[in-house]
Amino acid sequence: MFETITFPAGVVLAGTAVGCGVGFALARYAWSNRDVPGAKSFSSLTVAIAGWCLFSLLLFTSSTRPRAVLWVTLVGVCVTVVPFLWLTFALEYVGRDDWLTARTVPLIWAEPVVYSLFELATPGYGFTNESARVASMGGLTVVSVAHPPSFYFHLAYLFVVVATGFAFLLAFLMRVDRLYRKQTAAIVFAGLFPLAGAVFFTFVVPRYVLTLTPVSFAGGGVLVGLALFRYDFLDVAPLAAEVVLDEMDDPVIVVDDRRILEYNAAAEALFESSDVVGRDLEAVVPGLLDAVSADEPFSPAPVRADGGAVPENPVYDPQRTAIRDHHGIHRAEILVLREITVQKRRERTLRALQSASRRFMDAERREEIAEIAVETADDVLDHPHSGVLFPNDDGTALRSVALTGTIARRTDGSMVLPRDDGPVWEAFETGAPAVHETSAELSELRYADFPVGCVLLLPLGEHGVLGVGSDVEKRAFTDDDRRFATVLATTTETALDRARREAELRESQAMVEERTEQIEFFNGVLRHDILNGITVINGNLGLLDEHVDESGEPLLETVRDWSEDIGQLTQKVRTVSETVTNSESVSLTTRSLSETLSKKATKIRNTYPDVSVRTDIEDGLRVSANELLGEVLENVLLNAIEHNDADFPSLAIRARRSGGDVRVEIEDDGPGIPDEMKSQVFDRNVTSETSGSVGFGLYFVHVMMEQFGGTVRFEDADPRGTVAVLTFPAVSPGIERA
Repeated sequence: MFETITFPAGVVLAGTAVGCGVGFALARYAWSNRDVPGAKSFSSLTVAIAGWCLFSLLLFTSSTRPRAVLWVTLVGVCVTVVPFLWLTFALEYVGRDDWLTARTVPLIWAEPVVYSLFELATPGYGFTNESARVASMGGLTVVSVAHPPSFYFHLAYLFVVVATGFAFLLAFLMRVDRLYRKQTAAIVFAGLFPLAGAVFFTFVVPRYVLTLTPVSFAGGGVLVGLALFRYDFLDVAPLAAEVVLDEMDDPVIVVDDRRILEYNAAAEALFESSDVVGRDLEAVVPGLLDAVSADEPFSPAPVRADGGAVPENPVYDPQRTAIRDHHGIHRAEILVLREITVQKRRERTLRALQSASRRFMDAERREEIAEIAVETADDVLDHPHSGVLFPNDDGTALRSVALTGTIARRTDGSMVLPRDDGPVWEAFETGAPAVHETSAELSELRYADFPVGCVLLLPLGEHGVLGVGSDVEKRAFTDDDRRFATVLATTTETALDRARREAELRESQAMVEERTEQIEFFNGVLRHDILNGITVINGNLGLLDEHVDESGEPLLETVRDWSEDIGQLTQKVRTVSETVTNSESVSLTTRSLSETLSKKATKIRNTYPDVSVRTDIEDGLRVSANELLGEVLENVLLNAIEHNDADFPSLAIRARRSGGDVRVEIEDDGPGIPDEMKSQVFDRNVTSETSGSVGFGLYFVHVMMEQFGGTVRFEDADPRGTVAVLTFPAVSPGIERA
């Protein structure tokens, strides 16, 4: 059949075949660049265009009516899909894909989906119907169709969708920045090319499906692809001078093979002259290329317009960006030098403060701390005049304890400022920092003949003053200088406070250790001599029994009782002393409170027959204590009897489990304890007014209850008397605790 194809038909056939291949190639290329905005939807669009071309080729070469009608129907499906994929691409490209939601997408696609399904299910409608006639045109098979009104409604809807996509692109074109303006304009123009073809072949020659519309779509797709994936690279190079160079505050240099091609105004400070275009970058700015290659900060040799040296070298963080043409060939490089001078200065300051803080922690002497402060100020602030002055012992003068070399040489290593002598004393006494910058202010300062531009005075609390003076050329302190000096002064004052407290603590510890040794010595001697004396007294009392008549026996018995009491008191003193001194190593075990308390109640009955003792002690009560548990309970019982003013005292002893504790109550019917004395009776220096003895027993009880993890307190009894309440943590039977 190809022998009968005319030249125009051959052009259509060849163009359609080329369009098919181009469409599939564009789809594959777009998918490989799917990270570009709109690339995925553009890939789907070109697949639909390629399908349109493919089914058109099959139509042109079909030999039967059923096949021709089938291919025309599939062409209609592709024609229906293309406008909606175009709209999706336009929305994604301009960043309005928020319109593509789960609610809007079904609404947009409702008409084409319904129409396509209706076309496939009802052969009498759609792109083909019963009026379709197969004919040969120039050797190619074509179909002539008389379309119903529904087709033209569908066609109008498709053109509205296409126009909506163009509307979004045009709106984007009006507001987009220069980098994408040409690219967007190219996409709009490429879209208009196939749109014009579709209008021509639809409305000018509408009866035959022998058109170049798919070819025009493929051609437009090529233009869109070039604009989408290549045009941005074409736009970067011309924008380098226009945007990057002119609009950036940081120095920018465009370099090709080490030669300077262009630079912005901020970079002129790096050059000795303005005639540097075409020169080797390394010769103009030595060390810059090495810093870029090593990814390190760069600090050039600074120059001024008059050729003189500037006070401080700027520090830059150089970044390199390659410029490539539309073929991906490397053409040049843009070097952007972001200034980080302040950042580096702050990093250096922070490191200096950290180092000073560590040295402050190790320093013990005030003079050593002052030396560290002056060294840090001299190193970081880069001001030659720094010093620390402390008041002398009588507070009549401020004397230097640390000075930088320049001040030390001019003052022979010592500065003395008498009281009320100028602003230094004022800063010390008021505690307010001060800055003196004018000539009049500097003239008030002692040693004002120093070549200083300004002076910063920072009080160190009651310790003294930190002074920093700049040279004449660098008159003013920057905000960073003042902040650092303030932080340094605060840190120095804190270190001086710590050193003073540690010195006082060391003195206090030495005194305590000395006093402790003395107390332990005399305590040991006292206990040894008393116990030895009691032993001698008791031995002689036994010998005196046969030499004392009946009238002297009460006196002898009184001596014997006092001797026993003094011996017991001495033993208790030793026990409490050992307990308090060795509180961290007290060993506790599980002991039977019920058994111990019952034995002590029996002892009280036997010792004091005039005392009525009632007990209500729960069996199996166990607590964590040591061998002094019985002494604690007995002291409370004896205290209740000793201070009872009744002729026949009575005691009620109760012990029971209460929650997770064991509660012991010892109630008497004595005169009671005033509320203001209920907590004071446990102090070791409280004296009983009735007996005149020191209240050592209750102090002993209080100390031991703390060791046992319990508490002791007094409550009022009803109607008269006192209730001593001892609370112990309960221990389950069989559990031993150390």
